[in-house]
Amino acid sequence: MTEQSGFQLATGDIEILRFLYDYRFLHIGHLIALTGRRHQMIHRRLLKLVDRRFIARITPPAHKHIYTLGRAAGSVLVEHGIAPLELIDARLRHHELKELFLKHTLMIVDLHVGLARATCDSHARLVLWKQGQDLYDRVTFKEAGRNVRLPVRPDAFFTLEDVTRDPGKNRLHFMLEADRSTTTHERFLKKIKAYWQYFIQELHTKKYSIKSFRVVTVALTKERALNLREAAEHILPQAARKYYLFAAIHEFLNSPLGDIWSTPHDAQRCSFMPSAVAPAERFIL
Repeated sequence: MTEQSGFQLATGDIEILRFLYDYRFLHIGHLIALTGRRHQMIHRRLLKLVDRRFIARITPPAHKHIYTLGRAAGSVLVEHGIAPLELIDARLRHHELKELFLKHTLMIVDLHVGLARATCDSHARLVLWKQGQDLYDRVTFKEAGRNVRLPVRPDAFFTLEDVTRDPGKNRLHFMLEADRSTTTHERFLKKIKAYWQYFIQELHTKKYSIKSFRVVTVALTKERALNLREAAEHILPQAARKYYLFAAIHEFLNSPLGDIWSTPHDAQRCSFMPSAVAPAERFIL
């Protein structure tokens, strides 16, 4: 417990700070889903935490409040072993964030929260979720007689495990693309091409120590997901197409582990984490 001018930092407040540390940005709906607490109770604590600068509130035009860590949270998180000492000196720049970045970031948070909740009581377990510049990489290859260099920058990298099988032996790895319809088809196809070349050169094994991965693209609408899937079909080898999955965000939030995904290989819907997972697969070249 921490006291500050008559205010007592409760265990539930530490939980809120931990979620903000893990997810970086959350709105009140996310916090209700993650904590299981009522709207009124969460709202009351958020007001107190904002007032005492444990959390900061961002208010984009025409959007609900977004919460992130405030300056007073650093020492608390370090004290409770949630964050490293460097967090205390980290410069917080949430006031500089652009609206487009916030929308994209919150879409990723929606997907993260939805997947975390869906795997709480399921055959699948979310064992890893990573975001940020540590994921950034690049790939160089020859195309039409010239060297081409493309970035590989997934919005997130995550791992699911089938808990009904031997621990650690039935894991699937995914690169996430959260598409807000702001990327042209040409640019999107460069991303798909980069992922494929990244695999061919086994750079994912060097960086992540994994044998295989799938690329999941979540779009704002079913129409956009379908268009991107059809575009990807034109540049992917036949054997690689089943490893690129597409779905709309409303389908993902309703049932992320359900049969919501389609691929350039087969338009029939499938799950990206079936109840019985075969041993890790490679792309067939």
